[in-house]
Amino acid sequence: MSSYSVVAPQILTKQPWEKRYYSMDFENLMVSGETISTKVVTSEVLGGGTTDLSITSDIISGQTVEMWIESGTHAKRYRVEVRVTTSLGQKLEGDGILKVRDR
Repeated sequence: MSSYSVVAPQILTKQPWEKRYYSMDFENLMVSGETISTKVVTSEVLGGGTTDLSITSDIISGQTVEMWIESGTHAKRYRVEVRVTTSLGQKLEGDGILKVRDR
């Protein structure tokens, strides 16, 4: 079983109809010149249920994962998780909580 270092959780908010840009920066956990080699971005509904978020992601400038998040259901909270492996073999994990509110 692999062990991951964790980035501090973030709380994000969007409306169901919005397409929002978010990024997760791993720079503080990496040494100079180290880059992200692979990434996996997933989401789940807190409290159970199937996620209805649409997430498109990419690696930007070597140490940051950017993502566009669409959809979601009003009054639901989601956990967005980003797991990366770096050029030096580190396994890092970042988590965010996304609140969807139709204001």
